[in-house]
Parts: sequence; structure tokens; C-alpha cells
Amino acid sequence: MKRGHVNSDKKAQTALFVIIAVVIVAGVSLFFFLREGINVAPKVTEPQQYIEKCMRDAGIDALKLLTKHGGNINPESYAMYGGEKIGYLCYTTDYYSKCVNQQPMLKYSVENEITGYTAQKVEACFSQLKQQLEKMGYSVKSGNLQLQATLQPKKVVIDALLPLTIAKEETKSFEKFQAVILSPIYGQAILAQEIVNSEINYGDYDQLSYMLYHQNTDVEKKIAGDTTIYTLKERVSGQRFLFATRSYVMPPGF
Repeated sequence: MKRGHVNSDKKAQTALFVIIAVVIVAGVSLFFFLREGINVAPKVTEPQQYIEKCMRDAGIDALKLLTKHGGNINPESYAMYGGEKIGYLCYTTDYYSKCVNQQPMLKYSVENEITGYTAQKVEACFSQLKQQLEKMGYSVKSGNLQLQATLQPKKVVIDALLPLTIAKEETKSFEKFQAVILSPIYGQAILAQEIVNSEINYGDYDQLSYMLYHQNTDVEKKIAGDTTIYTLKERVSGQRFLFATRSYVMPPGF
């Protein structure tokens, strides 16, 4: 056999192996893509997954809103910065005076914000779920919704009690639902309170010293008029928490 013919066979075999490898990789990728797609939209006949997805989606939306606005979804006291209402966590109207802590229980305030927002969305989701099930011939019985969000290190846990029974050819009962959202908000709320306490006691905060010993978080401080805007950013995820302070303000001309 000629050497050229042998080399051609080897090249053909190599090309075939490459094609097979590409097909296998594409097939595996398609499998995981389709599996993720199935998990994204639970059926109404799967109330556990349906309600928990609603809880998680609502919790994520609540976090997106309140982390931009100083821990409140709709802040009453705020500074406009970058087209957003940045809520004051420490504020005073007086010159030469330390600011007053506006959210001394920030962790619990954030939990209440998430709880209220999520509960309202889950009520709406359940109403839609009930209507769709009844259109499909199911009998639906339910109790009152009890929902609570809790900030924990690196995550937010949302627990709900909602007695629910659906019946058609068979009867299914549900009661406890839970959604877990990965988020740095717990640590950011604690850091924000530390910054506020420093602003009250010293009129400033040394963010460079903090970042020297905590390399997972960036603390950015910008002065906007008589207001200080703080941005706390987790480096890995890029998730941010913004808030404002106004403390020891000098009168115009100084």
C-alpha cells in the first residue's frame, strides 16, 4: 500500500472522530438546554413548582428594586443620583450636625420590604393558578397565605404557608413552599449599618481600610452636593447595594 493512501485514511479517520465529538458535545448541550427550559415554566398542574417559582421571581424583583434605593422599594427620604432615588440611611437637615439613623433595624426593614412585595405577587400568581386549574376541571380549596422573607449569609430564604388542595381524578394537598435566592444583601446590610455608625460618630467612613481586609467587597463613595452616595459591590457576582447619607454638612460659602 502506498504511503500517501495510508496518510489519507488516517486523515479521514481523524476527521470522522472530530465530527463525532462535535455531535456528542452538541447533543449534551442541547439536553441541558432543554432541561433548563422545562424547569423555567412549571405547569399549573404542579402547584409546588408553580408557586415557588413565583416566590423566587418576586423576591429577585424586590431585591433589584430595594438595592438601588437604599433598602426601600419606594424610599420617602432620598437623593436623586444617576436618575434613581437613593434612599437616605442617615440624614440631618442641620449644619455642623451628625446625621440621624433612618433605618436602625435595616436587616429587618429589608426583610419586610421583600416579604410585602413577594406576598402581593404570590397572591396574584395563586389567583391565576386557581382560575386555570378550575378551567381544567379541578376543584380547588385553599387557606390564607402566610409568607416571610429572611436574610441569611449569602442568601435570602422565603418561606410560605398556603394550605392548598386540588382534586380531579385524584386529590393532592400542599402547604409549605420555599424559595432560596443567592444574594449578598445580608452582609451588605450589616456593612451599611457599620458605615452609618461611622458617619454618626466621625462624619466619615474609611472605606479603604475596610477593603484592605475584606477583598470580596468594593466600597465606593461619591460626593454629590451635600450628600454622600455609597455603593457596596460584591466582586464575584457584581451585585450592588446603594444608599445615601447627609452628615456634618457645612453651610454655603465654607
